[in-house]
Amino acid sequence: MTLSKILVSLMLLILLTNTFSCDADTQCPVPKKPNGVSADSAPVLVPVPPTPVKSSPIHLPLRKLVAVQGYVSCKSCADAGHNAIMRGLPLAGATVKMICHGKPGDNALVLFAVTDKKGYFFIPPTKKVSDHGARQRCKVYLHSPPAHSKCQHSTHIHGGLSGAYLRLTVPPKPLPFALFTVGPFAYEPLPSACHKV
Repeated sequence: MTLSKILVSLMLLILLTNTFSCDADTQCPVPKKPNGVSADSAPVLVPVPPTPVKSSPIHLPLRKLVAVQGYVSCKSCADAGHNAIMRGLPLAGATVKMICHGKPGDNALVLFAVTDKKGYFFIPPTKKVSDHGARQRCKVYLHSPPAHSKCQHSTHIHGGLSGAYLRLTVPPKPLPFALFTVGPFAYEPLPSACHKV
């Protein structure tokens, strides 16, 4: 049975080679070109680039400039020496400073503000400080008390001496900048100022 399959396959192979073989005596048929079409005018297939896939635009987080507010008080003689502000009064004319450190090797940015008659200070926004990393890079310190005040001794309350990190404040109305708060800070009278009668 296997021998008969081999013989049939061999006969088919011989038949096919005789039908399509061309030698010097016989000419092989040449396929004809359609009328009016030459090899030069054959259409050229140009590969079409794939249609680009539209990706959604990348939105980077918007950065806002930073403004800082706070309050400085003058502690009463009764509270002097205690780590609390119980009976403090607003201290006008006190100077605070904000120090922001940038990249290693860059100079630190130092900004100052002076308190108003209500003890309030405001460090306005500057293009040099954005809310990106300001909480870690910036601190606000007590810098100097007003010369005319009995409160001349700076305190550690809320980071007045060591520096207070910024706390984000959500204002009642949207602002064009990020508002941060520090403090409240306090100065206290020197013992000699409290014993005067």
